[in-house]
Amino acid sequence: MKIKVNGTEFIFFNDIKISLQLDTVASTFSFTARFNPLNLAHKSLFKPLSYPEVEIFNNDGKLLLTGTILNQGQKSDKDPNLVSLSGYSKGGVLEDCTIPLSAYPLESLKRSLKEITEKLLQIFDLKLEVESNVLNEANAVYNKTIAEPTDSIASYISKLAAQRNIVLSHNPKGNIVLFRPDVSAAPKLFITKENANNMGWSVNGQAFHSSIEVIRQPSDDNEGVSLADSASNPLISANRPTVSVLSSGTETETKLAAENKMASELSNLILVVSFEMFINVVPGDIVEVQNDEVYLYNRTRFMVSSVNISENEKGNATDISMVLPETFTGQTPKLIFE
Repeated sequence: MKIKVNGTEFIFFNDIKISLQLDTVASTFSFTARFNPLNLAHKSLFKPLSYPEVEIFNNDGKLLLTGTILNQGQKSDKDPNLVSLSGYSKGGVLEDCTIPLSAYPLESLKRSLKEITEKLLQIFDLKLEVESNVLNEANAVYNKTIAEPTDSIASYISKLAAQRNIVLSHNPKGNIVLFRPDVSAAPKLFITKENANNMGWSVNGQAFHSSIEVIRQPSDDNEGVSLADSASNPLISANRPTVSVLSSGTETETKLAAENKMASELSNLILVVSFEMFINVVPGDIVEVQNDEVYLYNRTRFMVSSVNISENEKGNATDISMVLPETFTGQTPKLIFE
């Protein structure tokens, strides 16, 4: 891989790791490097709390991540030491910061998700990209939204996006992206026990419910609004119902809320596959997996949710975490364990 710091290529580094994420505002990275305190370029890179910009490319020159160095771990003793550096994509600042007083009031009236997000991103000179498949929803107006003073900016925007079944993400340039993954896309990779180093499930069965029902209270403003809707998960054979309450919404939002909650639960079913090489997939790609040893007897579609890439003097490795595509659509999942 290749690294640029503040626009200048940095050569002497090792043990680089990148974690690319789908449904967050930032991916993360770390690497080690040797610090020469007399080198002017090194003084810029290694200065604590200077937040230099970092660009990371693969060996073909493709940009993987644009971000900021947060942490430097210098130390001095009788032996030369490598310095550990780590950070995240440019949008990571949205996870660390709340809305400043200069951007108050916290209440937004008759504003869209796009308008609210752009206003908050301007605080940090970040750019917003809205993909065409969610443009109508991103421009739809909320009657009223209120952020909590203690909410991180990322969590506030994420809550609003989730109400419209929009994924809040980012791209290699560090821009914030509103989109919906293409679950019908052609698979990029077919994975089996023969071509993978290893694979295994991470499953939190406690987080799943067989049926999810959403109710809401009637009011003078919502006559004709459905007061109850439900979504069922056929993967769950045990009787595990749950009910939640929606405080406000339009005539379709009880059903949407039930589907969104089921989609959220599906994120607790994760398949992790490891390779002892670089694998050219990115979060949002569709892959197919078949392996009877992990109870996937049939060829099954998954969506890549994260990609962890590591490179050092011993070689490359890639770990891919994937979830069912319905995790991002709210649609009823297929019976994959058959």
